[in-house]
Amino acid sequence: MTEEKVEDLLKEQGLSGNQQQGRDDIITIVLTTDNHLGSTTFGQQLSPTLPAWKREKHQQRLRHAFQQATDFAIGQGVDLFVQAGDLFDSTNPSERDRSFVAARLAQLRQAGIRTFAVGGIHDTPAQRYSTTSEALEDASMPAPQISYARLGALHYFAPDTGLELEPVMVKVRNVLVGICGLGVLAGQEGNPLTRFSVQSDIERASITFLILHAPIEGLSQPDTHAQVSRSSIENQSTFRYILAGYHHNHRHLRIGQCDVIVAGATQHSDFHHLERVEGQEEPKEPGFVFLGLASDGIRWCEHISVDALKLQRLVIQTSELWSNDADAAAATPGGAINLVPTEIILERLGLFCSQDTMVQLRLEGQLTRSQYHQLDLNRLHRYGEEHCFALVIDDSGLDILPAVFPSTSLDDETHRTSEPPVGVEAEAGATLDAGTREGTLSEGQVTLERFSPREELVALADEWITATNDEKEKKALRATKEELLAALDKTGARFTLPSQLEMAPGESRDPGIVGGDAAWETGNQLPC
Repeated sequence: MTEEKVEDLLKEQGLSGNQQQGRDDIITIVLTTDNHLGSTTFGQQLSPTLPAWKREKHQQRLRHAFQQATDFAIGQGVDLFVQAGDLFDSTNPSERDRSFVAARLAQLRQAGIRTFAVGGIHDTPAQRYSTTSEALEDASMPAPQISYARLGALHYFAPDTGLELEPVMVKVRNVLVGICGLGVLAGQEGNPLTRFSVQSDIERASITFLILHAPIEGLSQPDTHAQVSRSSIENQSTFRYILAGYHHNHRHLRIGQCDVIVAGATQHSDFHHLERVEGQEEPKEPGFVFLGLASDGIRWCEHISVDALKLQRLVIQTSELWSNDADAAAATPGGAINLVPTEIILERLGLFCSQDTMVQLRLEGQLTRSQYHQLDLNRLHRYGEEHCFALVIDDSGLDILPAVFPSTSLDDETHRTSEPPVGVEAEAGATLDAGTREGTLSEGQVTLERFSPREELVALADEWITATNDEKEKKALRATKEELLAALDKTGARFTLPSQLEMAPGESRDPGIVGGDAAWETGNQLPC
């Protein structure tokens, strides 16, 4: 939402850009949450290989997004500024982030805007805190917001402070507002909303709201611990509004007589933002919320987007990289990397990349081990470093197919054997099952999954050697390769195991094989 639209909204409500000249019964609020200042990771998918200047740029974006919220609050002259948890990404933020927040809070205070904050899971130490300063003196590592609270820059609600919530009563012009804060600690279980009572003083307030940092039913996975159920929200009558954090997508829910407003994060933290949940609204871009609240209902709830990295996801099937089975099985001369699939990926990847974009490349489908090594992942990584802010390669959707070997006809009886089928050449020391696995062999094909550390090492080393243009590095890689191969030869590390024997449909003698099919799944995130 642009500031021009905000001005139009205020005019519709009979307000000007400065709320002091507006209607006395409307309380204006800027709600922000999950700012995660100081975050150095992106959903644990960006590794330390991300250049230092890009990590610094990401942290600058985090600070800038929070400043956009405070600047907007000051520009609109709102009554209250609310931060609903995880202001920082850790309990020990850097001095740079601490000083940055202190400066922003000072500006809000100078503008006459009162600030309220609740502790989040990331920025609250594991200990329980009392709201009294004496108890906080004994805390070995107080929450970082405590220092601002002691200086009067904000009112801080510590998570899980006891069995009774103590409201803060605020007079805004002629309206008495009652505010409580509630968060959950890491590892906490049970519905936090049903564990507390609220002091009766809040009944005097015309407008009541709860600042909440906890998972809400329907917005989280069903097995989430410490989840607030919808029924508990519907059954409570103390709070007319719940201003919530924890969830990184903006939502506005009406549950019973209560409006639940989830601000959403001010920057992307992972690719879950791209997931579309059936029956729910399409996720909005990162930002904060501008609210107009009255005693008889909400007047407006507008989501304001901030400057943020764009997210893109590119999904490529292996069937798009190899045109047919013959091409798929073919190996390149001399074991060189087949660049055709890589070129296909790069051509499509270029349509998604920009310096302000984080791209997730997801590879899905079946392929052989030799095909997997034909993909020039190093080249994809380098392209990502040069053409987008970051590239994450997700190969968890790949199934590596086992090799298929011909077999002669055998009697239809159960065999226990350490000899390979006719036509399958066994290396010294190799056995089919080392006399430990039974199975019925029949005419046709015997499927074997062959795992060779030696072949894996050769393929990987050759890939690295081909990828580098530095002759010294090539020489060092070749020397290391030969040393490792010599060590492997001494240990006799090569072996062959049967991955599938003829069985009834869906039957498996190996609990690790479902339906008789052996599929190797990587589950790795390969960050750029």
